[in-house]
Amino acid sequence: MPLFAATIFASAFLLFLVQPVIAKQILPWFGELAPSKPAPGYLTRFYLMIALGGAAGSILVGVVAPFVLPAYFEIEGALVIVALLFLWQVRRDHQGMRTLGVAMSIVVIGCASWSIRQFYAGTVVAMRNFYGVLRVREAGQGDLHIRTLIHGNVRHGTQYPSVPRYPTNYYVPTSGIGRLLSQRPNVPHRVGIIGLGVGTLAAYGVPGDIMRFYEIDPAVLQVAQRDFSYRRDSQAAIEYVLGDARLSLEREANQEFDVLVVDAFFGDAIPVHLLTNEAPGIYMRHLKPGGVTAIHVSNKFLDLIPVVGNLAEAHHLHALHLRDGTAREPAQPSDWVLLSGQRKSLDRPKLTEVAKPVLVRRDWRLWTDDFNNLVQVLR
Repeated sequence: MPLFAATIFASAFLLFLVQPVIAKQILPWFGELAPSKPAPGYLTRFYLMIALGGAAGSILVGVVAPFVLPAYFEIEGALVIVALLFLWQVRRDHQGMRTLGVAMSIVVIGCASWSIRQFYAGTVVAMRNFYGVLRVREAGQGDLHIRTLIHGNVRHGTQYPSVPRYPTNYYVPTSGIGRLLSQRPNVPHRVGIIGLGVGTLAAYGVPGDIMRFYEIDPAVLQVAQRDFSYRRDSQAAIEYVLGDARLSLEREANQEFDVLVVDAFFGDAIPVHLLTNEAPGIYMRHLKPGGVTAIHVSNKFLDLIPVVGNLAEAHHLHALHLRDGTAREPAQPSDWVLLSGQRKSLDRPKLTEVAKPVLVRRDWRLWTDDFNNLVQVLR
């Protein structure tokens, strides 16, 4: 975004300065393609070349770039190429247009270089695949040294190497999931977790526990195992299932989970199929009687609490909303909604002392696999 904003602002300013020239030089270019068409006998080839250009661009961006570039650098590259093409196009035009071309090229190249430099600032690992761009960033020194996994612009987990077993971010002991997992009977538990991140919840594992992570992105699993130690330091037995979590759960035999964590909604593109009317039935099938489903609904853009509240009412589940407003590191504010078929599973002091009612919007249509309304839940 800084690259786009800086480029657009600088370009608009430069264009404003040469407005008289623009009226005579730039505006006619918008209609240049149609007048440049050849005689009728060559029209088929003409339009074919236009279509091939679009197809080639799509292949470069959608197929080649993910294998060649570690991040979305094709954006910067495209802007630089366009600026240079503009400079080449106006090389014999009015002096004002040549000045504009040079200035625009300098601004775009500078912004592109700054954007790439910012991406690599503190970055120790960067990789890209079909699911997006992953990078591991390090900052600070000594006890304040932190390592963070970032997916796109979303922070997926943080670890302090000085205290490697301490859960951070949305999973600190004061969070909803922290309260649930730290106050439980002193018996081994089976915990299912949709969304691996850096494996932070493995920090709550005790001897005899089994923690089964469901993760769709193999790169996340690779980074969590190699660059973060929550898994290695956990006292629980750790299992992994690669693939879409809902499809995996549909195919599996009953897992008899004591707790099923659904942690996949923090980004700006959420997997809606994990919040539809069909999903809770799948979750409940894998829970022991009295088991708890913990749904992480923290999101900067979407208010998902009423969606979960409507699902709880539709499936006759008891629900608690637990909000942790702690904004100081290593914690981040978080919202968790706990669901269970038995009220006694949620009737624990550490939960009820901070619990809020779960908002239900009966005037909203229930989300299903055939219907959802993201506009309705925009903040």
